[in-house]
Amino acid sequence: MSTETHEHTHEHSHAPLVELGEVTVEEPKSWQRVVSVSVPASEWGEARKEAAKSLRKGVTLPGFRKGKAPADKVEAQYGPQIDMDTLEYLIPRAWHQATHEIDFMPINDPEYSDIDFGTGKPFTFKATVEIRPEVKIDGTKGMKVTWYKEDAPADAAEQTLLGIRENRAEYNEVEREAKDGDRITADFHQVDEAGIAIVGTQVSDHSFELGSPMILEEFSNGMRGMSVGDERTFSVTYPEDYEQDELAGSTRGFNANLKKLEEKHLPEIDDAFAKELGDFENVAALRERIEANIALEVEGRNRERLDAALIQSSVAKNDFEVPPSMVTRYVEAMLEEQVERAGGQMSDEDKESARKNFRPGAEFAIKRWFMLDSLGKQEGIEVSDEDFEDHMKKIADQEGVEVDQIRESFAKHQAEGRVREDLLHRKVLDFLRENAKIKEEAIPETPPQSQG
Repeated sequence: MSTETHEHTHEHSHAPLVELGEVTVEEPKSWQRVVSVSVPASEWGEARKEAAKSLRKGVTLPGFRKGKAPADKVEAQYGPQIDMDTLEYLIPRAWHQATHEIDFMPINDPEYSDIDFGTGKPFTFKATVEIRPEVKIDGTKGMKVTWYKEDAPADAAEQTLLGIRENRAEYNEVEREAKDGDRITADFHQVDEAGIAIVGTQVSDHSFELGSPMILEEFSNGMRGMSVGDERTFSVTYPEDYEQDELAGSTRGFNANLKKLEEKHLPEIDDAFAKELGDFENVAALRERIEANIALEVEGRNRERLDAALIQSSVAKNDFEVPPSMVTRYVEAMLEEQVERAGGQMSDEDKESARKNFRPGAEFAIKRWFMLDSLGKQEGIEVSDEDFEDHMKKIADQEGVEVDQIRESFAKHQAEGRVREDLLHRKVLDFLRENAKIKEEAIPETPPQSQG
């Protein structure tokens, strides 16, 4: 822990709000500063006199009109209140003045303590604040990292093509028994062991494809062979690992009424099909585009895995603390998003649980930011105006607009600082990739949790 002393030099371009005595700084942690502030007794006396005068104007004492009570009687009855009013006036002004005497930028509001005052002596207090710590990053050159890569499945393009074909299927109503591949629409309700409907379990007009892997096999078994207007009761046993805990491992009875039966018709995958999907001369051209898109997606995911491994290893090699207030703000932002997704309905207990769950991820995200930012400064990595201009041109080309539109959008949303920071971090990741010893491996069935 180190301590600095700043003597007040009175070299302000304008009159100070409050005259200060000595300002000293302690550094108990890399991210914490404790600022001790001393205010001359004369400042305290003057401020207290004004506080007493202001309070006296609104006071009514027995035998005196409002605001006319003698000062000594007001002091005798309201002394502690006058002290509090003086503190409320003087502390924020003294702190504001003290920030001109220190050489760091607080990132949160101060927490005041050790407040000491009295007639004829300096008024003193401490302000504890957090700062962005200076972090030195070591061990990134020659750092060993395992890069788990994936390859596109051999049938990925074919499966994508079949999926597109499936999405363009047409359905026609038919009168026959339901079979796999049909789209059926039915009303359902649960029934008890006696076959009596359970109140509150009614589901109307539910549609799904019979025999689809997305549907429990026992549901398809229960509906297979039905015709429109048929009613049937059957039971369904849910898997132990079913996503809804209340249903997992249980057996439920259902009553179903088939209302609509539609037969699926899939289009032929031919040149006409390809032309309907875009500027493709034939199926081969469509397949080529699909393969290229899949390759880009796989490349992107592999790049993300490598970046994550580099960041995780770099953070693991550099153990440093981050300001708690930054973590708290990150957690609260995540919580706000979750509450919004929940439609504003979230109990205090659930919020507290979410905060606890979010905290480890928030701490890592803040460490990631410090690591990338600090390493960039250490290595002299910068984002030039040319880099920024090239980035805007790239976005403009992708969106098919003029670069001035991108520039105006950045200005409107005050996004330039964030974009430059993102570009800087990308450059730092490039530096990490260039300097690490990277070992490539196929993705294991159970990927490792961390790398050191």
